[in-house]
Formats: sequence, C-alpha cells, structure tokens
Amino acid sequence: MKTRVISAAIGITVVLTILILSQTLTALIATTLLSFVTVMMTSEALNAKKLMKDITISPVCIMVSFTMPMLSFTRFWFVPFFAFIVAVLCIMVFFHETVKLENIAYAFFTTTIISVGMSSITMLSTTYDKYCAFFIVLTMATPWIADAGAYFVGINFGKHKLCPKISPKKTVEGAVGGLITGCISAIFIGLIFDFMFGYIYLNYWALAIIGLINTPLSMLGDLSFSIIKRTLGIKDYGNVIPGHGGMLDRFDSVVVTAPLVYVVTLFTVIII
Repeated sequence: MKTRVISAAIGITVVLTILILSQTLTALIATTLLSFVTVMMTSEALNAKKLMKDITISPVCIMVSFTMPMLSFTRFWFVPFFAFIVAVLCIMVFFHETVKLENIAYAFFTTTIISVGMSSITMLSTTYDKYCAFFIVLTMATPWIADAGAYFVGINFGKHKLCPKISPKKTVEGAVGGLITGCISAIFIGLIFDFMFGYIYLNYWALAIIGLINTPLSMLGDLSFSIIKRTLGIKDYGNVIPGHGGMLDRFDSVVVTAPLVYVVTLFTVIII
C-alpha cells in the first residue's frame, strides 16, 4: 500500500506539471510520448504470452502500435491498421505450421485494443491542439481517480463481491464509489482548468456524462485484462511503476474509456 501511494504521488506530480506547462505542451510532443507509451504497453502484452521474441508476430504489432497514434491526426491514420490486418492474414496463411492461431489471435486482439484506445487520445490532443493538456488529463485521470475511489470505498465499506472469480477484491460498493468518484473527478478537472486558464465555455453536463460512463467502461477494461493475466498466470504485465505493475496495468482502463471521450467530444461541444 505504501509503495502504491508513493507511486500515485509521483503520478499526481506529473499531472500537475502537465497542468502548469499545458500552454506549451504541443500536440506533436504529446503524440510522440503517447506513441512510445503505446509501444511499451503492446510489448508488455506480448511479453506476457512470451511473444516478444517471436520475430514473426512482434515486429508488426510494434509497428502499428507506434504508427497509429502518430498518424491519428492525419487522413492516413487507417493505413497502418489496414497494413496490420494484411500482415496478420499473411502470417496466418504462410506461417500456419509454425505460428499457433491462438497466438496470432491474442496478438491481434491486444494490439488492436491498445492502439485504437491510445490513438483516441492523440486524436483529441491534435484535433483540439490548444486544449491538448486538458483532454489528456481528462482522459487519463478520470478512470484513474475512479479506480482509486472504488478501491478505498471497497476497502472500507465493501461487503458484496463484484466478480470474485476474476478480481476477488472488487466489490459492488466499491463500484458505486468509483461511479460517484468518476463523475466528480471529471467535473473537478474541468473546474481546475477553467480556473487556471479561463475557458470561455465548458460543458459540465458533457463532463458528467463522461465521468458516469467512464467508470463502468474502465472496470470492463480492468477486468478484461485481469482475465488475461489470470489465464496466463501472471500478477502484473510489468514492473515499470512500483506497486502498480507495468504501463498496461495502469492504462488497461484508459484504452477502453479514451474512445468514449473522443465520441462524446465529436457530438458535444465540451470546450471553447
């Protein structure tokens, strides 16, 4: 617990630094950093099934993980994903005797979810370049804070197990606490940025919707990747973040919730 708190404190410091420097954080810098994070997450997912050393599968997965976020703000964003699909089909046909179909399916599944999810963040940060930091913090911090709220509520008030066979520590009470925390956190993030930078218009109703829908989606992502870990017999995907595991252990909820923020932003004016 102490290690988790220290790691969380460091993470909060990083977020606050982004807040302070948000006016100078360009979309290009954000996109490049997020592309490298995407590669790290895909590498962890592949390594969990011992596929990183498979030169037939891992190069194409790493390629699409880096290029999709980098090209997400251009009209060519679909090209690397289409190339990825063709490459996977070629592997299935020409290497069917040496590469197991279950490994191909696993690599395609995890790489697609991670790449699409992270590309949603880069799409937001580049489409709304002036508010790049706002959307990055909103997309990442909301599920993280909701997860923290669910954890503390579950520890103190949890009595009814949510998914005991997948994640024994998760409770219904914790889920409700996460739902409330997620909604409040999205609105609170908006208030902070509005106070610091004086946005002309901020749609708090849209932020509340994001917070409410984000929480169950983040739980879905967390539980889904937990099933993979349980099936593969591992505790964490990595050890980059002490007390939390790897990058994928921290972003497993974000890759599912990020597309939601992008979709809501497409259909709703959140910020001017």
